[in-house]
Amino acid sequence: MLVPELELHAAALQNEAKKAPEAQWEQVRKISIINCLYAHLSVEKLVALAPVAPESGAISESELLLKAVLLDSRAVLGPFSGDMMESAASWLDQGTQRVLVNAASSDDADLETVATAVSELPASRVVLRIPVALGALVNREEDNVLAASSFALQLQDKIKRLSESASGIVLALQSETSGLESAADSEEYALLFKTLVSIRKGLDEGFFFAVEWSALKQENFNREALVPCIAELHHKGIHVVAPGLSVVTESESAAYVDAGRAFIKCLRSDRPDGLFTTVVADEAGVALGLVYSSEESVLAAIESGRGVYYSRSRKGLWKKGESSGNFQALVQLDVDCDSDALRFTVEQTGAGFCHLNTRTCWGEARGLQHLQQMLVSRLQDAPEGSYTKRLFNDPVLLRNKLVEEAQELAEAETISDVAGEAADVMYFAITRCVAAGATLKDVEKYLDKRALKVKRRPGNSKAYRIEAAAEILKKKD
Repeated sequence: MLVPELELHAAALQNEAKKAPEAQWEQVRKISIINCLYAHLSVEKLVALAPVAPESGAISESELLLKAVLLDSRAVLGPFSGDMMESAASWLDQGTQRVLVNAASSDDADLETVATAVSELPASRVVLRIPVALGALVNREEDNVLAASSFALQLQDKIKRLSESASGIVLALQSETSGLESAADSEEYALLFKTLVSIRKGLDEGFFFAVEWSALKQENFNREALVPCIAELHHKGIHVVAPGLSVVTESESAAYVDAGRAFIKCLRSDRPDGLFTTVVADEAGVALGLVYSSEESVLAAIESGRGVYYSRSRKGLWKKGESSGNFQALVQLDVDCDSDALRFTVEQTGAGFCHLNTRTCWGEARGLQHLQQMLVSRLQDAPEGSYTKRLFNDPVLLRNKLVEEAQELAEAETISDVAGEAADVMYFAITRCVAAGATLKDVEKYLDKRALKVKRRPGNSKAYRIEAAAEILKKKD
């Protein structure tokens, strides 16, 4: 799969700052829908933006917005060097999914140095970038074939050892040419492909393995020639890092790979009609329905940012919500482990996904989602005598009930009592959320962020909060 690289350097920062805030960093958001991206910042900005509260005056509003967008995106952030681990840890602690850390070379000493540097970071969230001379990995001269083969085996062994320190590797292939300009008949690319596949086979299937070519950044390189190679490498478990945009116009094609087109070329179908089975899910992961996608519909969804599918009955694009008004905002695209099925994660509006006006094609939502929907409807239009409406109108009562039910949950002993009291707490907690305009999605986002914490707090109880709760309970008695 393509891992689009976005170079967020001085010129890009200046250009974005000229836009209205709601239009800034749109490309980061759009690429993150399709796949993870490599957000390439300068060392200066990686350090300056790392603190939870960056130094006042040193960072612009646009840069602060960029940080917020990156923390909410599927981004690999970098490049960090071994002496920047404090900044890397701060980014990870705030929710960055992964950081990319540079090794000075593929020599054992340099790899040991970078492995030591990242040892305090969670390996599952570290990707190492190793520079490798393309000529050392692939050499067509008869006298050097064995040397190249030996180097590849040694490199594979080094990567295996590094798997204890990182969850992925990017091989940065250094060369004036890439062999990709005419990959179909390039002997150099064929040899490289074979070598990369050989290295990949020796690694764990879940290990992130990617390549980038220094030659790709040359102005005269034809980015379109890269797309078939991305697909071929993808099916062998190898990603490609290259400059990319979600949708590339003709004027941009010389500088960027079209991430949408690269995505669809990585898909495969065993159906006679060439369609892709597609699961549509909401942001909680609940399946809303099963549909089909075509290459055209996937590209239309990426370009519009909406749920767009292929209608087999109409034999054309189906833009969800056009007739019903139940539109979908596209949140994320994912391909399954075999690359033959898609998942569209969407923000569903209106009555729901199904043509029967239910939330899902298997009936109404249940559990917390159903509770939230009911509470929202009560806030908007509650029947006479509604207790929920009373809670919305009386914040003191709602506060007191939250404290009361939390105490009862803490004191419950049997499984049944604990479950029942927890249900009460959730009812009042979600009522508080709905009253404040917060959603379950917002709550889940905070839970996910806190699961990514690197630095742990003691988590001791707060005496003043306990005393305040005790006063509330005394008044109730």
